[in-house]
Amino acid sequence: ERLGRLLCCFCLLTAGCAAETDMVDFADLKRSDSPNDALACPPNACTTHSDFVTDPIEIAPEALARHVIAVLSREPRTELVTRDATGLRLVFVQRSRLFGFPDTINVAILPEAEARSGLALYSRSTYGHGDLGVNRARTQDWLNKLGIGYTALE
Repeated sequence: ERLGRLLCCFCLLTAGCAAETDMVDFADLKRSDSPNDALACPPNACTTHSDFVTDPIEIAPEALARHVIAVLSREPRTELVTRDATGLRLVFVQRSRLFGFPDTINVAILPEAEARSGLALYSRSTYGHGDLGVNRARTQDWLNKLGIGYTALE
């Protein structure tokens, strides 16, 4: 707890905390040991436990990537920070309103047969142990805003 307070003070004094901006490999993803992340994956796309299973999307991968960028870039305090060469793997950072703590959100558009796509999304806090359900709520909210069907798991 003391370390957390010191970290908080340090971040405030240095005008913000750095975000993790590395891309994750959804097929081999290791989730956080802390309860401060949320994962949405198409069936059989992730080997670890998902919080949401996303439905197939009837849109070509490149068009879905453009849609994701357009919608998520309008989210408050959110920035697209990394995009791979194919344009189908994206990393966003969204900062908390009060302290500006960064959460990292990885998105992968997965090409499927005949102009169909799958979408995987991993939202995680960079700092702290718990997140009071923020990453799960964000994941669900963003799937809804993107118009992607899903099934929530326990």
